[in-house]
Amino acid sequence: MSGLRWGEDVPADTAAARQRLIEAAGACIDRFGLAKSTLEDVAAEASVSRQTVYRYFSSRDELFLEALLVELQRAAPPEISDGEVTGSIRTPEDAVAALVEVEVRILSAIRGNPKLAALLDNEGDSVRATLSGASQLLFRYHENELRPWLEMGQQAGFLNTELEPGEMAEWLLRMTLSLMTVEGPHRRGAEQLREYLRTYLTPVLVPPG
Repeated sequence: MSGLRWGEDVPADTAAARQRLIEAAGACIDRFGLAKSTLEDVAAEASVSRQTVYRYFSSRDELFLEALLVELQRAAPPEISDGEVTGSIRTPEDAVAALVEVEVRILSAIRGNPKLAALLDNEGDSVRATLSGASQLLFRYHENELRPWLEMGQQAGFLNTELEPGEMAEWLLRMTLSLMTVEGPHRRGAEQLREYLRTYLTPVLVPPG
């Protein structure tokens, strides 16, 4: 590690080196946008060679998606993780409303964060390649966030137990990505979006009867 050019502050280990490169990638997204940012830009930002970047990340897509995921975690409102949204679930409708609230708050956090604008704006092939090339990581992140809530809702009898939690999380993410990337014929504010999602999620997620 000491032989690498990292400026005056050399990372102590592999994890620290990866984090430094992720931060550098985030800075490049800020400066150039996702579509125009390159591994050469990241290397220059981190004071390393392009080859050094490849020691820690196998591709541009992997690195830049990691940077976007880190920023998404930072941008998400703390109450999502703290359980504030799910603290008063008493009915199936409450369970759906909690899931809707999570999706709306994530969308609002993304829309309010300039670094995450690439998830909303159509910047061309490089953006689509980044999201598509590492899509498994994105879906895994979303499933890990939602699975405990989905399982809790099923155990309480509020959500359809015939649906597999991982597949429910996947379906919700696909729907959310559509809302993020396709404007559609109607512009909806946060409350209108909540009502729209509640209307169409309830028949799918709530058990019949």
